[in-house]
Amino acid sequence: MQIPPLKKSTFYTIVALVLLAGVVIGALIISYAFSKNREQVCLATQPPVINTDLTENQVQTAVSLDTNKMMSGKVVSKDTNSFTLQVSVTNPLDAGNSVMTTVKVPYDATKDEVIIAKQNTNTSTVETVKASFSDIKVDQQVLLKILNGKKTIFLSPS
Repeated sequence: MQIPPLKKSTFYTIVALVLLAGVVIGALIISYAFSKNREQVCLATQPPVINTDLTENQVQTAVSLDTNKMMSGKVVSKDTNSFTLQVSVTNPLDAGNSVMTTVKVPYDATKDEVIIAKQNTNTSTVETVKASFSDIKVDQQVLLKILNGKKTIFLSPS
């Protein structure tokens, strides 16, 4: 069927009005659907929330005296064959989230050792000098290295 030449402009006007009305109604429907589901749509664009709180179990695991660990801290108290070390446990995901805790470190003179690290004044090398448990002082910073059940306590020179 062919449209008569006189009615072509009317036909194109009606088609344009119908398309315009469809675009307007479609935009209204989409904006209404977006406003009703805004929370779900915006949640998908936000990064996930990560819980960076340290749990008691994580702190206990970090300061346990298992093998192949290193921890650094300050000696808070000292007994006959042990000392208490105050360490800071920090969450790597949130450096501001840290916890100070204490751990009691037993000392066995037969297998554990105490070492003082001294810098040689002539060269830039560091010498290690064997020390004894009595060289550990309260309020002293120490580095504790546990490797295969043997504890090595590094002291800074006083």
